[in-house]
Amino acid sequence: MDLFYTKNSEYEILSKNESKHCVNALRKKIKDKILVTEGKGIIYQAKITSINRGIVSFKKLNEQFSVKRNTRLEIAISLTKNKSRFEWFLEKSTEIGVDYIYPIICKRSERKQINIERCNKILISSLKQSKNAILPKISRIITFDHFLEKNLSNTYIAHCSSVTKKDFFECIKTQQNQSKIIVMIGPEGDFTKTEILKAQEKGVQSVSLGQNRLRTETAGIYVANCVQILF
Repeated sequence: MDLFYTKNSEYEILSKNESKHCVNALRKKIKDKILVTEGKGIIYQAKITSINRGIVSFKKLNEQFSVKRNTRLEIAISLTKNKSRFEWFLEKSTEIGVDYIYPIICKRSERKQINIERCNKILISSLKQSKNAILPKISRIITFDHFLEKNLSNTYIAHCSSVTKKDFFECIKTQQNQSKIIVMIGPEGDFTKTEILKAQEKGVQSVSLGQNRLRTETAGIYVANCVQILF
């Protein structure tokens, strides 16, 4: 069955865009069964009850699937020079599993802006395609320094600098009881040493993502995959 996203399943209606896709693209009709999610961990089976002026109404039948993550993953990731690479990260991280994404601007970030509305559309599209029950949230763009003002308990900064660091995978293997993990990932030119030291002064742990030098978006996917494997 096809999965549709709704902000609030209690109202039992699809948005204008979701309704259009449901009726015009997928040719769904009254009494057809569909899957519906709010992106909060539950996928419902539902039945279309009416199509009025292009808007689809449905009735929830049962809970088809639910998931609850023991460890919340938040990724603060620099905008990439090529916006399509950042959008690829959004798509793939949703498929694997991430809870919150902070687009950050670092000293060496070559892009300073991104369309957050478009980003949300990509997240929803990936949620539906992968049939994931959890929709990541994405914040407005935030500078590196402003991000460091947050509560950074159990936060890691991944970089390629010669600054002493531990292996990320090995670090989180010992953190099985943590309710949240935050990982900071820099731009194509990496974090500056000043940024790394600033983060360390806030208690952020320096980590390596392996011997190979990864692209920004690849590093984000690696992090999501590590957490998915262990938690």
